[in-house]
Amino acid sequence: MIVVSTIVQATTNVFTGKTVLASYIIEQVCKVPEFDVGWFYCKFGNNDKSTLLAVLRGVIGQLVKANSQLYPHVLAAKNTTGGLKLVSQKVGKDLLAECLQELEKTCIIIDGLDECDKDIREEIMALFTRLVKEQNNATPGSLRILFVSTDEPDIRKPLSKTVCLTLKDTDNFSEMQDYARTWGKRIQDLHTLTDQKTEEIVSEVMNRADGKCLALLHIPLDQLTLTSLGMYLYCYLVFTSLHDQLTLEDLDHELQPDCLPQGLGDA
Repeated sequence: MIVVSTIVQATTNVFTGKTVLASYIIEQVCKVPEFDVGWFYCKFGNNDKSTLLAVLRGVIGQLVKANSQLYPHVLAAKNTTGGLKLVSQKVGKDLLAECLQELEKTCIIIDGLDECDKDIREEIMALFTRLVKEQNNATPGSLRILFVSTDEPDIRKPLSKTVCLTLKDTDNFSEMQDYARTWGKRIQDLHTLTDQKTEEIVSEVMNRADGKCLALLHIPLDQLTLTSLGMYLYCYLVFTSLHDQLTLEDLDHELQPDCLPQGLGDA
């Protein structure tokens, strides 16, 4: 994914595992010897994790940590600002550009771009698009960028000329099924359940997690996409609740159709 295009955007629905995807990609790219890797996880509502300056600090920090030859550039920036902490966007932009020029091949992964405010998203995309153009004009293939986010119009449009990979709910179904079965095994061991009973629990939770079981609430079809969001989060909330039941009777009660949550909102 990273090594075949200059800028890639991976889009997902809410709660369909985009951060898990980003973490897996980071782990795999770090195994590629020819790439230096910098990454950042944006987080909504956290000023330390949702601004351009925060992204610059995080990415530069990852690159410098792995490359001692970048230290002189950091020391020069420190002398410019008079402090250890990067507090200037301009200094941060210049420092990142200098670091990229020192490295032969770099991959930068930014998760949760959608969790930043719209004006911040625009700044982040503009900066890294410019850096890609500058670096690859000088040395083709020297800089690769991956943005991971939910599908938002203001993100899609500026990146319209890039490669876009869309992760649908069904794309990670097998991983979620493994996750659900892991929880099912814990509950089975706790209450000495049969394999058949355990599989029934796993299947019912999975059905409700992806919005297939709609009969009880008579949810209109035009709301189906809402009930299909949050699969991982739904499974986590429901399975932890089931696992916390002290007796088999309590567990059976929680598994009744009118007790088991119907979708993420109820969970």
